Parts: sequence; C-alpha cells; structure tokens
Amino acid sequence: MKNWYCPAIIACLLHPFLVGCSTTATVDYERILLNAMNGYQSYAVMPKEKNPNGQHLSLTEIVDRRIINAIHQTMQTRGLRRDDVKPDCRITFYTTTEKHTELQDLGLAGGYYRHGWERSGKSGYAPVSIDEYEEGTLILDIIDTQSGQLAWRGAASRRLGHTAPEETQIQRSVAKILAEFPPAMK
Repeated sequence: MKNWYCPAIIACLLHPFLVGCSTTATVDYERILLNAMNGYQSYAVMPKEKNPNGQHLSLTEIVDRRIINAIHQTMQTRGLRRDDVKPDCRITFYTTTEKHTELQDLGLAGGYYRHGWERSGKSGYAPVSIDEYEEGTLILDIIDTQSGQLAWRGAASRRLGHTAPEETQIQRSVAKILAEFPPAMK
C-alpha cells in the first residue's frame, strides 16, 4: 500500500506559501450613484500621476501600461466602450507598496530549557523564521463624469517579487477588482 499521507503532508506544508501569493480584493461604492453606474456605456482611463516619493523597482511605467491594457480589456468584456472624449465614467489608478515582516515560530523544539538544566530530557529553542517583503496594492477609482464624485473604488494587494508583475498577474488582479462592477441593483 502506498503512502497516501505523503501528498497530504506536502499540501499542508505548501498551503501557507500558496495563500501568501494570492491576490485579495476589496470593493466599495456609492449607493446613491448605483443607477448611474448601471447605466454606464463608456469609460476613459486617466493617466497615472507621478509619485514624488518614488516607487518599488518592480512598479514601473511598463507595469502602468500593463494595468491600462488590463483595464481596457476587462471593461470591454463587461460591455463598456472606450470613449476618451465624452465618457460616462473616468477610471484612475494608483499603485502603492508597504513593507511587511512575517515572524514564524516553527515550534519544533522538544521540552523546555530552564537555567541551563535539562528538566524534560530534551532541551532547545524553536527555530524562528523572519521574512521581510513588500506588498503592492493596486487601487482603481471610477469617477462619475456627470457628478464628478467617486462612484466606485476597488483594490487588490499581492506580494511583490524582484521583477515586475507579468501581464497575466495584472490581468487577474484587475479582473478580480472589477468582477462586481457595476454593482447589482438591490
């Protein structure tokens, strides 16, 4: 009989790493503009303002173009057309980064240690893993052209690597943010 539990153990060990790489998305919208949002037929993407404080090495103008392309693709699949002259809504986006530190106590040491004397027959310290990384956040704002008000905001965050996010990663993040746009009428 094969060891059936071996793949299960590997899956359990990899789970924290796989979850840590996933994109989380949050969304909020102005309920007063719900009718207007459901009537949108056109959009325009506004150019991103330069960040005076600089940005992460992997968040470049190349990534900005990828974000704009992903916005166009997602909005057009949702039935809206691009109109840079007189759109129903304008879309702006921002990217930010934040440093994080994860401390993991693996809890693998046996017994306990007290003043250099072995009480339980085993002693030692649990190994500790410290992981420092940067998390990038993409924020999409949809502004109602007629009222000039922020109608809808969505954000997605993910762990950044040393290289720029690939087009497929950006497309997934934008699609996840815009998955419920326009919001359903209640």
